[in-house]
Amino acid sequence: MSEQKENNNNVEDNVTEQNLAADNNAAETDNAAAGSKAPGVADKIKASFSSRKFRGGAYATVVSAVVIVIVIILNVIISQLDLKVDVTKDSKYSLTSVTKDYAKKIKDDITIYYLVQTGQENKTTKQIIENYPEISKHIKVEYKDPVLYPNFAKKYVDDKVTNNSVLVVNNSNNRVKYVDSSSMVVTQMDYQTYQPYQTGIDVEGQVTSALQYVTTDNLPIMYTVTGHGETELSSTLTSALGKINVTSKSLNTLTTEKVPDDCSVLLINTPQKDFSADEVTMVKNYLSKGGHAIIYTNYLAGSLDNFSSLLNYYGVSVVPGFVVEGSRDHYMGQYVTDLIPSIESHDITSSLKAAGSYIIAPQSSGLKTLDSARSTIETTPLLTTSDEAYSKTDVNSSNAAKEKGDIDGPFNLGEAITEKYNDTEAKLVVYGSSLLIDEGTVSVNSFGNLDLFLNTVNFVTDKKDTLAVRTVSTEPQYLNVTAAKANLWSILIVVVLPVLVLASGGYVVLRRRKK
Repeated sequence: MSEQKENNNNVEDNVTEQNLAADNNAAETDNAAAGSKAPGVADKIKASFSSRKFRGGAYATVVSAVVIVIVIILNVIISQLDLKVDVTKDSKYSLTSVTKDYAKKIKDDITIYYLVQTGQENKTTKQIIENYPEISKHIKVEYKDPVLYPNFAKKYVDDKVTNNSVLVVNNSNNRVKYVDSSSMVVTQMDYQTYQPYQTGIDVEGQVTSALQYVTTDNLPIMYTVTGHGETELSSTLTSALGKINVTSKSLNTLTTEKVPDDCSVLLINTPQKDFSADEVTMVKNYLSKGGHAIIYTNYLAGSLDNFSSLLNYYGVSVVPGFVVEGSRDHYMGQYVTDLIPSIESHDITSSLKAAGSYIIAPQSSGLKTLDSARSTIETTPLLTTSDEAYSKTDVNSSNAAKEKGDIDGPFNLGEAITEKYNDTEAKLVVYGSSLLIDEGTVSVNSFGNLDLFLNTVNFVTDKKDTLAVRTVSTEPQYLNVTAAKANLWSILIVVVLPVLVLASGGYVVLRRRKK
């Protein structure tokens, strides 16, 4: 009994020793494991360099460094090569294709002198004139400080020289054109403050005009007829004529015996009183010898029998009254008499059609081509109304709707007439709107009225090089659309766009609910 009890105690002691040994082994194993999970500082640093976060950051750093190096290298190259890129919206520091095409053809040696005090150069003027030598090797630019060289310009012109002005000299034929600094900046008067403010930049237009002046022999003279209440040309038109080197003079046909021999084109701008029979004969004689004329009519002038006979002689009839448009694509805003005519194909209108320009012809008379016109006369429509147009014969009517006695269209609003006879060619262009060349229309850059006028002058004077470089406007530009397009955009913005937004939002909500 006692031996059995002793044996049992020995067994328990052995089990206890085994358990203690196992616990010790487990503890050592845990300590070893714990030691392996607690890395040192070096291990942590090493691990950070091999982490995904570090690899991503290192990649971004390397890419950034490479980009910076490339930018620095490009800047060095561009600065060494003097490369420039005009990123302005209207490319106001670059030359237009009109100037480039003309300058490339110049064979004479031209010097453009920039008359400016050192350190007072106008940024725009400087950058634009420095573009000319890059186009033609026959053109060079030189700077002359009027303080250091006070008598330099006197060798060429008698004008009083101003700072930041330009002198263009043709060294081959010694012809010179001076461009005053004030003519290169377009300003208007603010009638609230009575202070002028800048509305445009005309550096290229004036300098290119001077280039043409010193390199061409075709310098037309326009005689503007007076004595019948004609409308005077606006400042915008006279300035534009100067830019294409057309000299404008007045001619009172009541006090002269004939149109001057140096007349390149005769302008009759909306006479209010009738011509005499002798005046009509004078104009006919001028045209029969190969003369050219541009005529604008005014429906408010009433019946001008002799003047109308002149137009009839060349196959043109003025429709009584003023034109009202029935097509919403052919008038501006809500004003059915502010016509937006279709532009037909002709040398005068080709550039306007290519540019997609709009012409606005307010308060127009309709024009018709007479079937009785002579066989030597060729007539081409320039501007036309829609088939829905009609002429209001009662000019005092306040009802724009078509009434009894109104004349159905369509009508021409502009016609180009040529007559070839006995080896001579007469050119006559007639427009039916008295406001087609009004200051309020030609001064708006978004309309093509000024270009139409200049193209007409170039056509009748046979000017092949049309250098009508438009002024770069510094004012906000507004969008001009017809009444039909205005309604279309209103519907799209007010109705269609909100419906699309609501529909897409509802679609997204329904899909999320189904999920």
